[in-house]
This record gives sequence, C-alpha cells and structure tokens, in this order.
Amino acid sequence: MNLRIDEAVKRHLHYLHVTGKAQNTIDHAGYKFDRFLSIMGQDARLDDFKTRQDVMPYIDALRANNCQPVTINNYLSALRGLYDWAMTEQLTAHNPFLRLRVKVNERLPSDVPTPRTILSIIEAIDVPLYRTFLTFQLHTGMRINEVRLLTTEALDLERRRVHVHESKAGKSRTVPLNDIIYDVMRTYMEEERRHGPSPYVFPSRRGGVICKTTINRHLTEASSDVLGYEITSHTLRHAFTTHLYDQGVMETTLSELLGHAEPKTTRRYIRVKENHLRNAVNRINLD
Repeated sequence: MNLRIDEAVKRHLHYLHVTGKAQNTIDHAGYKFDRFLSIMGQDARLDDFKTRQDVMPYIDALRANNCQPVTINNYLSALRGLYDWAMTEQLTAHNPFLRLRVKVNERLPSDVPTPRTILSIIEAIDVPLYRTFLTFQLHTGMRINEVRLLTTEALDLERRRVHVHESKAGKSRTVPLNDIIYDVMRTYMEEERRHGPSPYVFPSRRGGVICKTTINRHLTEASSDVLGYEITSHTLRHAFTTHLYDQGVMETTLSELLGHAEPKTTRRYIRVKENHLRNAVNRINLD
C-alpha cells in the first residue's frame, strides 16, 4: 500500500487523539505535517520518501525560509513520529527521518537555551503529563522536587499563585503564575489531570509522587533529538533565571522567586550573554 501522506496524517492525528494526546499537541503536529506537504507536494505518498536524500529538499526549503536548526529538528521529530507510526501500522517499510537532524551551532559552556527553545523541546515529548510538568517548571523556576511534591492545596489558581511550603533553603515562598502558565494549569486541572484521591498536582499512576528519573529521561531524550545535546530539568531553572535577568529583573527579586537564602547563589544561575558583555564594553568612553 502506497498511501497518500495526507490520508496517513488524518489517521495518525486520530491515533494521537484516541491515545490521549493533548489537543494543543495534535494541532501543532498537524501544522508541521501541513508544512511538509506544502513544500513536498499535496499528492505526496509515504513511499515517495525512503531515504534521507529524498527529504533533503524539505530541509533545504526550511533553511531557505530562515528556519533555525532547532525549529527544523522539531519538524523532523514530528515527521519521524509519523513514519514510526506508519511502520507500526505496516503502511510503509521505511522511515527516512530516522536519526535525521541538522546540526545546531556549537554552544559555549555558559550557554543556556532560551525559554522558546526549551518549549520546542518540551513540545516534542509524547506524554502530556510530563509536558505540563516541565512547562510549569519553566514558567515558575521551581526545583524539580518542589514541583513533584506540589499539592493541590498549594496551587491557588483563584489568586494565580503557588505556595512552596519549604524550599531547599528551608523557607517557604509564594510564586505568582503568569497568564500563560495559568491558562495551561487551569486546562490541566480541569481536563487532563489524572483522577483519583491523590493530593499531588502531578501524581503518578498510583497517586503517589511522580518519578524524577522518568521526567528527566523524557527531557534529555527530547533535547538530544531537537538540540543535538542533552539538558535536564535543572536547566529550566537556569533558563528561567537568565531570561528574567535579561528582561531587567533585579537579583533580589530573582532570589525571592527561586527561594535562595543568599543572592550569591542566584548569581550562579545567571548566564550573561555575549551581546550583553559586548554592549557593556562598548560603553567605555575615553573622551
């Protein structure tokens, strides 16, 4: 059977729906498939693409449209998932996207991915629970164990805030929820959270504390797929801090948000970008 890709996409999106994928994930996947067909031809069939060389024109077209390597890898990941599903359904015998990714520019040891890049990585994770967990961590800057142990009582959606009863530094704090994560969490709590008598916002299947190793494994696999190197949940805390610092948030405010007892601890989370360093030295005036 040499099925048309648009027909395969319809079946695949239906599969994602019935297996519990979030509607937002399905919509994003549909967009990526539509973009592939707009470039490679609306009448394209699964078996038109058997090797990596067959899909190189697609990558070239994305590059010509100024798509960044991370974005291209995100699109390739979605197509890899489509073909993996098609192979399982015996609709094709080939996956031209297998282990195919473009090189991301070499990073400096001090580099931290931007929140937008991290969201692209999180989007590539299959399990909705882990996607929401990591999105919440990115938008709040909380430690992974603080999110794992977060109770429904501590999540105050009415006041748009979360109360961390006891941080690593031994003190409690309140973290406001921005509009984006408020909407995400409202939808999650009303429609997506696992049901049962669990006190935790992100419960395991049995209602207990969710596994830290599993969360990090999904994140490292997705980041390796999209970026070409691994990040962990702790990177999200660095990204949260660096991004807010770049936006002009004071270190004292960051210390409060992160739950640090000493501002010097906060400074270790800040990665000053090269353009900021360049702007700083350009301010030297010898006149």
